[in-house]
Amino acid sequence: MAKKSFTKPESENVNVAKAKQVERRRSESKKQQKQTMTYVWIGVGGLFVLFTLFLAATGGGGGKRSQSTSKLDEKVNDYYFIRDTNNNAEGNFTAAASPFFDRWTHADLKWGLQGVRLSGMVGMAGAIQRCEDEKDVEGGALPVKYDLREQYPNCFSDVYDSGNCTSSYAVAAASTVALRFCIADYGAHPSLRLSPQQVLSCDKKSRGCDGGGADGVWAYIQRRGLYPEECLPYVGKKGGPCKTDCEESKKFHILDHCVLSSDSKKIKREIFNKGPLHAPMFLTDEFLVYKDGVFTPTPKGQPVYDEFGKPIVHVVTLIGWGKQDQQHYWVIANSWGSGHGEDGYARVAAGNVLHEGYLISVTAATEENKAEADMQKAAKAARLDELKKERAERDARIAEREAQRAAERKVEQEEDDDDDIDLDVDLDDIETDPELDDEPDEVNIDDKDEM
Repeated sequence: MAKKSFTKPESENVNVAKAKQVERRRSESKKQQKQTMTYVWIGVGGLFVLFTLFLAATGGGGGKRSQSTSKLDEKVNDYYFIRDTNNNAEGNFTAAASPFFDRWTHADLKWGLQGVRLSGMVGMAGAIQRCEDEKDVEGGALPVKYDLREQYPNCFSDVYDSGNCTSSYAVAAASTVALRFCIADYGAHPSLRLSPQQVLSCDKKSRGCDGGGADGVWAYIQRRGLYPEECLPYVGKKGGPCKTDCEESKKFHILDHCVLSSDSKKIKREIFNKGPLHAPMFLTDEFLVYKDGVFTPTPKGQPVYDEFGKPIVHVVTLIGWGKQDQQHYWVIANSWGSGHGEDGYARVAAGNVLHEGYLISVTAATEENKAEADMQKAAKAARLDELKKERAERDARIAEREAQRAAERKVEQEEDDDDDIDLDVDLDDIETDPELDDEPDEVNIDDKDEM
């Protein structure tokens, strides 16, 4: 019996084909999913790399600066530094980006701020001297808070913006002299501004926008005087010739300058009675972004150094004092424009921001001060004459006593000479009587009896 062949129905063949097609689609789908996941992971990896590079470039990463980024390369207005400074300030002051330091790096500070010097020669011959104690200065209680802007508002105008020029020593000096004149004769010199550019352009011992002596600049000002601002307007880094069309008679002069002691009461008394002081300060990176409040350096703050590794000295004008939350502070006028600090001014903690042992006081050559100086000069001359007379009289008395003593010593010497007997005689030198030589040296008893 022949074997019959079996043929699958057509419908079954179709089902098999469809199953294979489905299987292929599933396989292709899985392959596409694997490719998609690969692309996803590649994308995630790329984003991670980009994010890491971003953190390195911006100093981020867990809120900390990248250790590989140099401090000199960082922006002064660095976001994370400002944030950390506000956290460290504990509410004493506020930090914010300063328009003056926009786009500045810490490396730029070396060229834009360095160059101010302190001689360290206070009291030496030919150098700035210490102020003499004035025993007759008006006493009385001092207010807890005092601000020259409130007492003499017409003496103040906009603060300077020094720009990219190390001119704080000149700006603060010109401002101090101008305020002293305005305060001494209030109403006669409203909003007086004297020319710091004259110092930058004309003082041969200064170096213009490259800096100068915070104490040495006063020798020039006392010798030459200062023109008003309009005679030599401030141009800063652009530079300008030592030339003006103003008459010499327009200059304002000072009679004297000296360094005050670091006693806070004497400092306040000087401001209260006479006006502002020329005040050097040592800069820290936190003060660069100071916005308001009482600037109190934190343990995290770092000094700003020059190219030689020395702390940069900056000079401001000291115009008052106060107290907030048990913290004593000084009020200063700066030269970084009105966008820095409290409209160009600042309140800084007493004791550790200003160089309080190097505050410079000046005497404006007002008519009253000149008259007083003439009186003091005359009184000093009279006192010198009196001292000379007293010295001459004393020398005459001493000479008279010495002459009298010399005469007494002469008389005593003559009396001693008369009473002097020479007992130091050699017996061998005495001449004897020859007749005495024949006399016996001994007497015989028996011979005595015979007599």
